Amino acid sequence: MLWNMRPRLSSIAVVDTLSSKLRAIGPALVLAAVIVGPGSIALSTIAGSLYGYQLLWVPIVATVFMITYTWMAARIGIVTGETLFQVTREKFGSGLSITGGIFGFLAILAFQAGNNAGIGFATNALVGYDVRIWAGVFSLAAIGFLWLPNLYDKIELLVKLVVGVMLVAFVGTLLLVGVDPRLGAAGLVPSYPDIDAVFLSLGMAATTFSIAAAAYQTYLVREKEWGPDRIGEKSSDSILGIALLGLIVTVILLTSASVIHGQTDPVFDAVGMASQLEPVAGPGAFYLFSLGFFFASLSSLVVNAILGATLLVDGFGRDPSMDGRPVKRWATVAILFGLGVVLVFRGSPVELLRIAQAVAVIAFPVIGFLILAIANDEAVMGPHTNGRIVNTLGLVGYLAIIGIVCNYLYEVIQFI
Repeated sequence: MLWNMRPRLSSIAVVDTLSSKLRAIGPALVLAAVIVGPGSIALSTIAGSLYGYQLLWVPIVATVFMITYTWMAARIGIVTGETLFQVTREKFGSGLSITGGIFGFLAILAFQAGNNAGIGFATNALVGYDVRIWAGVFSLAAIGFLWLPNLYDKIELLVKLVVGVMLVAFVGTLLLVGVDPRLGAAGLVPSYPDIDAVFLSLGMAATTFSIAAAAYQTYLVREKEWGPDRIGEKSSDSILGIALLGLIVTVILLTSASVIHGQTDPVFDAVGMASQLEPVAGPGAFYLFSLGFFFASLSSLVVNAILGATLLVDGFGRDPSMDGRPVKRWATVAILFGLGVVLVFRGSPVELLRIAQAVAVIAFPVIGFLILAIANDEAVMGPHTNGRIVNTLGLVGYLAIIGIVCNYLYEVIQFI
């Protein structure tokens, strides 16, 4: 009798362990869901389309930097029990927290219009009808979702579903089209085929290594109410969640490189990517990729708005919790702003996004500095300050942030 029960008990233990692990990586999955959106999918598609496997190393390196800053932010939240801007006000004063909050919100607005447009294009690809209609329908649905009670639990449940679907969709698509192992291995060696590849790489890095999203980890661990006694376990779990983000972006680039590179016409968006898949791997690949694009846009539409609203509200010293009315109000504003852009410009607002991102780039170096400085402050972190390896990666990552800022400024100059 006891012998017969052992396999059942073992299975239950495995399920419980897996369930516990999924709950632990919830905050990092929320970040992955907001970062893997229309922008990151489009740029990975473009990179594979134009350069094949040659820029494969870019999302991998960007993911390492994202893990580093997310890990630092998680530790700040767990050790202090406070948000990034709450600690900033105590250490540097309210002026810096207000600046970070305002420009952090502007940076998020820059991506929000792309998310509103992305959900419209994704639904149009799957079922037809006008992009603007679908953008309006899902924007209003997202606003309704924002005002539900106990929002964090619902967000975490949503993103676990979304990330799971994205993994199945994008990895499934890659399995259908295949990959060249030799060229893929060569793409892991850092190189730039031409000057345009440099600027494209910085754009890709910006969508994967989102410093505003990394900062948001301090708010997410606060929602979970984790204490310093669990710092090793929980901050390490952040690595797995962000690694999934890097995996998804890398898989999209590999798919684009396998299917589109070398064709007469390169592809510059996710819908074009899905269309190119159908003659190569059949309608199943088209629908798989389009479904992944839809869920990536849906999650970014909701969580991106909450992220920006939280930074703004906390910057001014108000209640930054998800269930607080200030966050819900400003998240609603962000979604309506994105919808307005889609309705006015009647398409993908690429040029507007470039200008908006360039205006908001002050948030990137400011927030990056705050995370790095606070994570090294013994008065704040005690024995949990950064080690040498984390600091080295953090400093190199900060140089990448400066490169991203310069790239945005270059784009504005070119546009003008």
